[in-house]
Amino acid sequence: MDPFDLSAIFASRARWESLDPSAAPSIALTAEPGRCRSVALLPGSFNPPTAAHLLLAERALREGFDCVVLLLARNTVGKEASGLIPEDRLLTMTAAAAGMFAVGACSHGLYADQAAAAGSLYPDAELTFLVGSDKVVQIFDPQWYEDREVALERLFERARLVVAPRSDQGDLLREVLAAPQNRRWAGDVDVLRLHPAVSDLSSTRVRGLLRSGAEPAGLVPNAVADLLSAIRAFAPPIVLGRDEVDVYRLRAKLIDLCWSSRVDPHTVDLHALIDAALSPDAHGARIRGSIASGVMTLDELTSARAAGL
Repeated sequence: MDPFDLSAIFASRARWESLDPSAAPSIALTAEPGRCRSVALLPGSFNPPTAAHLLLAERALREGFDCVVLLLARNTVGKEASGLIPEDRLLTMTAAAAGMFAVGACSHGLYADQAAAAGSLYPDAELTFLVGSDKVVQIFDPQWYEDREVALERLFERARLVVAPRSDQGDLLREVLAAPQNRRWAGDVDVLRLHPAVSDLSSTRVRGLLRSGAEPAGLVPNAVADLLSAIRAFAPPIVLGRDEVDVYRLRAKLIDLCWSSRVDPHTVDLHALIDAALSPDAHGARIRGSIASGVMTLDELTSARAAGL
């Protein structure tokens, strides 16, 4: 998988921007949905996907689910937009899935809405969400709803929850489900125990390792590690003369510039553009300055591309 293929990046962005949070909930899959009688939905921010995501999805298949869908929400409830851009999250999710699981993006963040969207894709299937215990706390928290009771009724009419708690969160899960206002739905929640080494693995831990310059060996699937390394996601900045450059942010801004400029992605070598911007000479410094200030024009982009090529 080529993280510099601008045509594929543009296709992913178009799919992402087609999701309308103000319309009926919908899911855009990266491939056609198969026929499934039981579907496990694994939602997350995937910033980045970890070995825990992969092992949980594999466990779901072993438990008898016909299909597993890694699902990224257009607006993730309780999460600020930071880290990987959506196109790269979908790219790394696809790499992690390796053809074994479906990968999709949903227009809505609430699980009740995601269940409705999944029901449209898999109308005859039993739906189950695979979640962590911290997410269960959020699901039952009234602050995320206009009407909690109605939303939860919608959710549990369509789906069940399978919870993979962290090793230190078993008591928390029991307390949430035993609360008087939640007991009516406790029977729709099952527990799936994972090895502590897996259940305690988080994207936050992976990001911290990458920011320190360490390799996340064993913490993310190998294909994901290769992609993160290629795009320098979460990596420390590099020094070019008097500039400290976040190469990943530079790439993201160039993608934005190409998209907003409506360039033909088949005519642009994103890798060469990045190389031109990372040139240690005065030309590279001018490109970086224009990108950082947000005033780079299509003509300057063309000039940078020519220099890079």
